[in-house]
Amino acid sequence: MLASAHVRDDDRRRVGRGGLHHGYNLRNIVVVLVVAAFITATISGILGMAGGVTLLGVMTALLPAPIVVPLHGIVQLASNWTRTWAFRRHVRWSILFAFMAPAVVGVMIAANIWADLKLTWFRAWIGAFILLFLVWRRYKPKLRNPPIWSYALLGFAAGLLAIFVGATGPFLAPFFLRDDFDNEQVIATKAVCQTWLHLLKIPAFVALSFDYMPYAGLLVALVAAVIGGTYLGKHLLSRISKERFVLWFQLVLAVLAVYLIVSTIA
Repeated sequence: MLASAHVRDDDRRRVGRGGLHHGYNLRNIVVVLVVAAFITATISGILGMAGGVTLLGVMTALLPAPIVVPLHGIVQLASNWTRTWAFRRHVRWSILFAFMAPAVVGVMIAANIWADLKLTWFRAWIGAFILLFLVWRRYKPKLRNPPIWSYALLGFAAGLLAIFVGATGPFLAPFFLRDDFDNEQVIATKAVCQTWLHLLKIPAFVALSFDYMPYAGLLVALVAAVIGGTYLGKHLLSRISKERFVLWFQLVLAVLAVYLIVSTIA
């Protein structure tokens, strides 16, 4: 059982009511977030990944730390479910079934830890995660054909990460680049596993007293943006020089990561 029943009152206020500060220009923030959601979903449509971690960086720069991962999870649930539905005939279900139960255990353990976390360094933490993602993307291991049972271990590890950093795509990606998978199977099976992770985060954060209702309007707009961006990315996939796009994308993401780290330390 989650430790939510034992969360201190100040933690409940931090997790459940960590809303936008009064000094924020809410309208501008919403516009920037919606545009970012659309663009990052387009990135995912073109690259097959990386949109989630980019959106996580933008949300971390604009929103209070306690609400970033819960809201990001809803948006990425919609994004990954869209890809899952589009490629549903290509899902390798045996991998999902091995992945599911251990992911539940990982999320439950992480949620217990999250209840007692202080989020002072959250922005720097996300910035460091993004830089790690860029290094991982360049030097990621090539895993040929991992056995099905190994996806149980992957599910547990991904469940732990999902609560803390939100965007697990960079960590998961190498395990789905199998020799016996075509492109559609890679996209579909990775997307359905990520859909499951993001789905698990909803009851976990509700148990931690996070209230999604005050952000319902923002979430509807962000979900619509990522669905539209996903389909645009598919349309643009064959029209853009992927090498040049990746170069500029990595540069922008690195600048964002450094900003998150420096703004925390300064």
